[in-house]
Amino acid sequence: MNKNLNMLDETSQLILHRTPREDIQKGITILDKGEGVHLIDKEGKRYLDMEAGITRPVHVGYGRREIARAAFDQLCQLHYVTPCGFANQPAMDLAELLAQITPGKINRFTFECSGSEAVDSAMKLAKHCHYYRGNKASFKVISRKGAYHGVNGYGIRALGTVMPMRQIMEPVAPGAVFVESPYCYRCPFGLVYPHCDLKCARDIERTIEFENPELITAFIGEPVMQGFGALAPPAEYWTIVRDICDRYGILLIIDEVICGFGRTGKMFAIEHFGIQPDLLTMAKGITSGYVPLGAVGCTHEVMEPIENFFHLHTYGNHPVACAAALKNIDIMQQEGLIQNAHEMGQYFLAGLKTFEQHPIVGEARGTGLWLALDFTSDKKSRAPFPLDRLNHMIARARQLGVLFKIMGGAIEFAPPLIITKKDIDEALAVLDQCITEEEKEMGF
Repeated sequence: MNKNLNMLDETSQLILHRTPREDIQKGITILDKGEGVHLIDKEGKRYLDMEAGITRPVHVGYGRREIARAAFDQLCQLHYVTPCGFANQPAMDLAELLAQITPGKINRFTFECSGSEAVDSAMKLAKHCHYYRGNKASFKVISRKGAYHGVNGYGIRALGTVMPMRQIMEPVAPGAVFVESPYCYRCPFGLVYPHCDLKCARDIERTIEFENPELITAFIGEPVMQGFGALAPPAEYWTIVRDICDRYGILLIIDEVICGFGRTGKMFAIEHFGIQPDLLTMAKGITSGYVPLGAVGCTHEVMEPIENFFHLHTYGNHPVACAAALKNIDIMQQEGLIQNAHEMGQYFLAGLKTFEQHPIVGEARGTGLWLALDFTSDKKSRAPFPLDRLNHMIARARQLGVLFKIMGGAIEFAPPLIITKKDIDEALAVLDQCITEEEKEMGF
């Protein structure tokens, strides 16, 4: 039993994910309640949540009784049915709705329990498609350095960041191929956009030729990458990637687990780039985190050759999760939250841009309500910023009642889509204070 009922310590039987023992020894905050854009801990302290549940799923905010009621009603009617050999109405209704709101020709769907499972299932679908078309040899998947696509079997081999999560589990399934990311602020090729001719995209073709196109099943990528902190590529990037995939018969998996359902100011982030995915992975915002749910969408062309999708998760196509998702998406549409994400994102980014005058801030960037400040210890060389200093700023903000997080060398912002200008102004004021105090300590 915990000695301190308001903090988790080493006496607790609960295993936390990605939490160092040192932090547990100091004591872990126990969150007790959520209201709108705020979290409240066991001691009654309120936090402005600028990370939508830290892992970013809480799009419609906390305390939505409508979603709880939808889940409750479905629990009472039919709480479970197998995903193979039988169907259920909420899953069918959700598939029909997604066919209307997903990009272009995406029109077939299966439902899982998480984003990691969705990525895994998308890769399996891609493999099935090639197999039934007669290409039984293909097994490789191209990912990008700095990418994150979950931690399940197939997905972890495409993990290009948070390296201990991958390295501890090695050897992973063979077939991972990595290419460079479109990280213009710190270009891996040392080039400057737009004079680079998008080498990060065009160089993918050279990698495909080297790896043998017949052995490559898919290219997977987030439209906006999380690994470096809300990193959107140049406008032409995805068009080039799509053209390369088409030339070599490689399926394109667009990972919208974070970006989807309004996060970037459009229903799906790939809409900013105007290209057609072959497969689409979703999770997080699909239920706003109220019930675990992931999803995979694909085109008719992907599904048509597959005679039997040899795959099974016990909780696939779960009726309760699908009922919650239907109500969640209805709330987003009825309350105009995608438009709010666009408008509040512009307001937020304008505020963050003013921070570029700070000597340790390198770049402010963002798409909708997914934004980041990239830090540097030298603006001219764009040298990486010390991680411990970023942690200092996060800790300061938390003491002041605002929750931010670190991604790469950046501080990231992904608040609930219901956020207001007043909330953003509060977050900006706290952030400015934390940066200024850190600069003073560093002697800037």
